Amino acid sequence: MIDIEATIREYLAEQTETSAVFGKRIYAARSLPAGYTPDRGPGLLLNVRGGGQAFHSNLYTPSVQMRIYGKTEADVRAAANQLYEAINDTQSREFAYVRMQEGTLPSLLNEPGTNWPYVLCYYTFQVRNV
Repeated sequence: MIDIEATIREYLAEQTETSAVFGKRIYAARSLPAGYTPDRGPGLLLNVRGGGQAFHSNLYTPSVQMRIYGKTEADVRAAANQLYEAINDTQSREFAYVRMQEGTLPSLLNEPGTNWPYVLCYYTFQVRNV
């Protein structure tokens, strides 16, 4: 089985549209790394929260939680919109399809403890197990 989170993170880091927004601040983890602050620029934190596989095990369909951080509400909304434009309804060598998950429009929230604004959204990736 491939490392799904690493595959998604690597893909996003290599895409011109997403790397222009997040730079190297794309993390596959449960929490932000020590030292990250929104002053450094928008950050993207992704984590697989569940999913399934096709009967032949060649295709996984994880639900991926994404949290987009930034200095202001406007910053995080803009970064979330740019992420959407870059990956929604796309296909690639790694992915048969990527789409924002039905019923999960982006939500603007604040991180407990730091009060940093972030947008919470969910995408379904159809990941090829190759």
